Amino acid sequence: MKQLGYLSIIVLCFSSSIAFSQTKEEIVKIQDSTDVDKLIEYSRRFKARDEEKRKKAQALAQQKGWALYKVDDKGRKLHLQGVDSKGEPIYEQPLDTEDIISVRADKLYSGGGLGLSVHGESMTAGVWEYDPIRVSHQAFQSRAIQIDGPAFNPATNSTLAYAHGTGVSGQVIAWEGGTNNTSPWIAPPPTNMLYGRAKGAAPKANVHAYTPTGDLSEVATAASQGLLVSNHSYVVGGYGSYYNVAGWDSVMYSAPYYISVFAGGNAGGPVDKLNNGGVVKNGLSVANTRDVLNYTGPSSVIINSGGSEPSSYGPADDGRVKPDISAPGSTTRIVATRSDTDYTNGAGTSFAAPTVTGIVLLLQQHYNNVNQHFMRSSTVRALMLHTASEAGANPGPDIAFGWGLLNAEKAANAITDNGGKSFISEDQLASSGSYSREFVASGTEPLVATVCWIDPAGTNRVDNDPSAVLVNDLDLRLTANGTTYYPWKLDWSNGKISAQGPALQGDNDRDNVEKIEVVNPTPGQTYTLTINHKGSLVSGSQKFSLIVTGLEECVADRTILSPVNSNSSDRQQASSTITAQNVVNSGAEAIYHAEDEVLLKDGFFAATGSAVRIYLEGCTTNYTLRTAAVERPVVTYMLPATQEVTEELPENAVYPNPSTGLFRVKLTGLPSGKVEVVSSEGRELFGKLFKDQPEMEVDVKNSKPGIYILRVVSDQKVLTKKIVIK
Repeated sequence: MKQLGYLSIIVLCFSSSIAFSQTKEEIVKIQDSTDVDKLIEYSRRFKARDEEKRKKAQALAQQKGWALYKVDDKGRKLHLQGVDSKGEPIYEQPLDTEDIISVRADKLYSGGGLGLSVHGESMTAGVWEYDPIRVSHQAFQSRAIQIDGPAFNPATNSTLAYAHGTGVSGQVIAWEGGTNNTSPWIAPPPTNMLYGRAKGAAPKANVHAYTPTGDLSEVATAASQGLLVSNHSYVVGGYGSYYNVAGWDSVMYSAPYYISVFAGGNAGGPVDKLNNGGVVKNGLSVANTRDVLNYTGPSSVIINSGGSEPSSYGPADDGRVKPDISAPGSTTRIVATRSDTDYTNGAGTSFAAPTVTGIVLLLQQHYNNVNQHFMRSSTVRALMLHTASEAGANPGPDIAFGWGLLNAEKAANAITDNGGKSFISEDQLASSGSYSREFVASGTEPLVATVCWIDPAGTNRVDNDPSAVLVNDLDLRLTANGTTYYPWKLDWSNGKISAQGPALQGDNDRDNVEKIEVVNPTPGQTYTLTINHKGSLVSGSQKFSLIVTGLEECVADRTILSPVNSNSSDRQQASSTITAQNVVNSGAEAIYHAEDEVLLKDGFFAATGSAVRIYLEGCTTNYTLRTAAVERPVVTYMLPATQEVTEELPENAVYPNPSTGLFRVKLTGLPSGKVEVVSSEGRELFGKLFKDQPEMEVDVKNSKPGIYILRVVSDQKVLTKKIVIK
């Protein structure tokens, strides 16, 4: 362990300058947590598989007289992509500023009332669309790039038949300035016509546009290069199909910062009408509502259930809550293609989904500005579902709206208030392990807790298979005064029939997101939150994201006794004073917020490679005050010294050495501890706990060739060995 004769507590000073996102350095950080090799392997495999399916379909098309593409009654081009299990052709097809106000994205902009200035600067979304994007349009300001497929040709593409891709991209990034234009609807118009220009949710972000041919292969490649979010407003093979679902979940599991956003479809209700993307386990499936300019309660949100583009209803065939989230798309002004100043009107989940995609960029940018790193995709998803405005006739999720109407303002506030009125944590649960901590409710609003995790991919399923696709089943609970509070779930007692009714609260063994709501918590009451799991966890552990809101901003004096988990960030709820006598493990970061004093008592120690940050800030978590430079005296507390003994590992303890990045280390005689690999700069590349384990495999294949230090930390002894990656 690190020798601690004394520890200096420094109150960090902040600058209020904006940190722009997705720099080369930030992309490297994302790639450090991404299984790049596996994603490249997926990309090659999916590309070969899709090409084989297309060739088979084209051969059958010649035999049976199928068209390679056709035009539907709305003028949209449908492309032959494969053959279903019944031998029928599969055609991919597209689905068809008040939207921004409805989801409260405008609150994050300059002058929006939150003290922020977040518009998507330097952020990038991937958009997969069959139509080429009119990148020269004034709304894009040179921020849209066509990565593959044919470029937009003004001579042949300047009609509304090619407006879908340009319109979808505009919903993500369109700038609202420029020349006005009036134009008829791309679909039959409602009573109230819209005129003027369109505006995207992230009006200063970028779009990289691709064609859906080989989409999964291309997504895997883009995710390996640091892409955070992609939008998919098209459907494969009709509605209710589970074509390719496992592949998408595999990509997101291997790229934990990337999330896909899918339009749920325009097939209406009453049940089981989502397209394949709408039931992906780790992504976001989007429903389509009317605009909500003045939300007063659940009845303010109206699903688009009629007309030509009715929003598709869930659930997933195995009883998961799908769609995930709702956004306006019923009366939408979109960027069009007949000129560089052309706009038209559109409707459908196609235009609701990219609004969600744009807000993913805004929330990632804000989180990075506050924390200097991006969120895992499970944190983004948890944040959106946690803070959604209630919609529908009954409390909790349902098969029409999902978890409710997207509320970007509440999501941004949860990020800003982290450590005070809210709690956001990214952690990891070991197999047979348990996570527990206490929270004090304010009592002025509901106490809400949400856990979400990127679940390992299951297997592709045939239609209407009701068996659960959940692989790692985590369980969230809140307890206080002998009462246990359970998460929401759909009523699956009679399958899709009962799922159409009110949601229940109980053990959820279907979803990889669980949300508990205590509507009327007792002010000042301490609630204990626990996360456990059923069975065994694939790969021996499961990373998860946790959101809690409705907390007392500054609680009474607190004593911290529990250890901080390895490879995690532990944020204590703000307290008047904090007494800490806990262990901060290597690779962990402990963050304490106190008004007056933090007292480090005998027994407190921090392992080498850990970080301790303490804020003396008057119990405020106000974003503006946090980012203002402050000066406070440095306080030093004397602690008992803990001596660290360092020794060399035996010659044959690590083998093979050198290697291409795959090593084995012998741990005989060591009851428990941690194996680490660090670079010459001190950056940890590998870290894994062990207990009663004779050997461990160390995989650092993604690291560059060179010399590194392998460390075995056990009790107060550190054993080291130089290793060489060829």
